[in-house]
Amino acid sequence: MNPHLQLLLSPIYDGSLVPEHLEDLRKSTLTDAMILEQFIRSVPPAMIGSLLGFDRPEIRSAMLFPFRAQAGGFMDHVRLKLFPPLTDAHGHGLRYCQPRGSVPRLYFVARCLPQVLEGDAPLWITEGEKKACSVAQLGYPVIGLTGVQGWRQKGHADLLPDFDAIPLVGRTVELLPDTDYQTNPDVALAINSLALALGARGAKPVVRLLPLEPQPQ
Repeated sequence: MNPHLQLLLSPIYDGSLVPEHLEDLRKSTLTDAMILEQFIRSVPPAMIGSLLGFDRPEIRSAMLFPFRAQAGGFMDHVRLKLFPPLTDAHGHGLRYCQPRGSVPRLYFVARCLPQVLEGDAPLWITEGEKKACSVAQLGYPVIGLTGVQGWRQKGHADLLPDFDAIPLVGRTVELLPDTDYQTNPDVALAINSLALALGARGAKPVVRLLPLEPQPQ
């Protein structure tokens, strides 16, 4: 594992969050319990470049979203939310970043991981780590994508290998896209392509739109 990531996930790091990061999580309705369970934490500024493999002086701070492994522990995968966002070559804001050349991974939430991997209840798929945590807080088995194309590697139409451990045959999969699904044809195309890939694995995909109500107890 990346030694800097290993340090941030170790007991010797206190896992504290700077106020700006905590406020950001609060706006997404994440509770203290969820933040603690997912090991979300602020990155010491001197460590940001070492985690990403490049330095950008305009990055003031960064928040780490560790990726839980299906078999326990964490993946060797770095994903940071940047403050302020970077601007790419096309003028688009880049709020989240990972090392160049690294492939997408699925974001798992600890409290619903057994239901995702072992249950047959409908599986929810949403875009973004924070939204996955919010959906899990409502009681749904959920996985998060790191962007609307985050279910596949670039240039491929197949699901990521992370899907291989998830039972899909005959399972309803609820796709919960961002609100621009109805206005952005690129987003709609990506979600519809994901639905086709899931269907090829025997799943029964359905697109759902926000808002999402808490799961009945």
